[in-house]
Amino acid sequence: MRPVTARPTWRTAAPRLVLAALVVLLALPIVGTRADAKPTYGTALGGAPKYPAGFTHFDYANPKAPRGGTLTLAAPTSFDTLNPFSLKGRGAPLIQTGIVFESLMDNSLDEPFSEYGLLAESIEKARDGLSVTFRINPRAKFADGRPVTAQDVVFSFNVLRSDAASPLYRYYYADVTSAQAVNRRTVRFRFRRKNRELSLIVGQLPVLPEHFYKGKDFGNAFGRAALGSGPYKVADFEFGRFVRYQRRPDYWGRNLPVNAGKYNFDDIVVKIYRDQTVQLEGLKAGEFDVMPIYSSKQWAVDVAGEKWDKHYLVKAELKHHNTAGMQGYVFNLRRPIFANREVRKALALAMDFQWSNENLFYGQYKPQTSYFDNSELAARGLPSSAELKLLEPLKADLPPEVFTQSMGRPLGDGLTQRQRLVEAKRLLNANGWQVRDGVLTNAKTGQQLRFTVTLVQPAFERVTEPYLNNLRRLGVQATMKTVDSSVYEGLVRTFDYDMIVDSFGQSQSPGNEQRDYWSSASARQQGGRNTPGIENKAIDTLVDDIVTAKSRKDLVTATHALDRALWYGYYVVPQWYIDVHRVTFWNKFGRPQRLPLYYSPTSFLMFWWQDHALADALQKAMAAGKPLVWPQ
Repeated sequence: MRPVTARPTWRTAAPRLVLAALVVLLALPIVGTRADAKPTYGTALGGAPKYPAGFTHFDYANPKAPRGGTLTLAAPTSFDTLNPFSLKGRGAPLIQTGIVFESLMDNSLDEPFSEYGLLAESIEKARDGLSVTFRINPRAKFADGRPVTAQDVVFSFNVLRSDAASPLYRYYYADVTSAQAVNRRTVRFRFRRKNRELSLIVGQLPVLPEHFYKGKDFGNAFGRAALGSGPYKVADFEFGRFVRYQRRPDYWGRNLPVNAGKYNFDDIVVKIYRDQTVQLEGLKAGEFDVMPIYSSKQWAVDVAGEKWDKHYLVKAELKHHNTAGMQGYVFNLRRPIFANREVRKALALAMDFQWSNENLFYGQYKPQTSYFDNSELAARGLPSSAELKLLEPLKADLPPEVFTQSMGRPLGDGLTQRQRLVEAKRLLNANGWQVRDGVLTNAKTGQQLRFTVTLVQPAFERVTEPYLNNLRRLGVQATMKTVDSSVYEGLVRTFDYDMIVDSFGQSQSPGNEQRDYWSSASARQQGGRNTPGIENKAIDTLVDDIVTAKSRKDLVTATHALDRALWYGYYVVPQWYIDVHRVTFWNKFGRPQRLPLYYSPTSFLMFWWQDHALADALQKAMAAGKPLVWPQ
């Protein structure tokens, strides 16, 4: 499953694309060579959905939330297209989250992996596990009034898997062999092999109108147009500056249980701010309403002052249970200097988390100890017997530490900074690197160890400098450069970098997306997410074990095994994570009292609303220069 994004990015982790065509077919019964289960309103991975048939709303939603007002947000990166699915360009912020383009099913934010009907009114899984059938809601319509049909779903699936779309979709739907319009409202997907996750994966398929997109250059022709079936339409935009989404009064799905208490604002505006400091000043000036904070310094020092003291602005830490995933400095293994695993380990040891947390982060973070921190998916201790059954046949392609070292501790745990550098120097020397004229040099080839860390956020410069200083003490000639977001996107897409900061968000139910992250096939595919360039047969097999896991227990075991292989491959310099969302916002909003379990700030914001009485009280308090007093 694609993860809930837990870190600062407007690159969506979950695929959303759907295209539609009006093809009139006779209503045919759903027949086949397999015995079908009964159609149902929802589905879950590894059990029954939490919410029963006939449920009215999610527990974290307020179905009585008032509607109206405008929510204005800020995005840190620019955009140059309204087509978020094309290989070319950067899509508008929020457009890929479901507000414009809807999927067949919608997920719940308080279950690991459950889905309920959205465009599809029912889902029917084949008993042999090799197909799934969806029945389209007869009320479903696109924003131009034309109905959503099964042929639209087929068209969307085919476009996503074409070269015109981002390659991540081809990996995500790799085991889906075909989509077939059985009749006007019924679509069936067939699978290459049994995979418990595939029925839910195709339920995430976003649907676009075929009559709007077919027969045109998908990558280039729709940069300035977007037509979907969602609750909002693009009302206005200016590339690089802002986009405004307007709630559709004729939206077909406003009374669905999954939408109860959701999408309460008449307008959602996203403005572009390329610098976090400027962005915070914009918030204080009232240029937008809500700002998730990803900088510990900002949260500890800058998110403070008279407007917070007078309660005009609110500062909140919202607890979450998201799997943390991995964030780190990513080695580009396509560069020969990073080919040696022990050299990568040495360079990783130079990153002193404890020092950074105490001196830069105000003690707010936890060190990464896994690619799946903050969840049961994180490997701990030595491999279990069940893990060893997966790992032992792959021993020739795995680091020895996978079998001999315990998981659960950060790299270099317990070592002082000096001890870390001493150990790093020992590893470098043992692998043929010696300092010559102040520069670490390969004794055999004469190659110098030089590389550049490419950044897209200026705020990361203060974090990166101490790491570079430690590397220089080893003789490594490491520098950094910060580039514009559009330039950065191009460099990352073509793998034209030595080292970058990247994050690999994870859901509570890892699956097909692991192929895009780690598989050998994705390492050379431009636009893919395998930014380290990992090409390892054992990791390919372990990813496949995750994708084909038959139970939750098997899934957890396979994920633990993959975690060990990734951790001891030293593909990244692990950084840190946090188990709360830090958010500051103008004190004029209502929000559900109950938090979901697995969510991003953006996904939860769709359940907020403007409290009109509180907004009036805020305006009066500000006009009088007095603190805002409001019943808590």
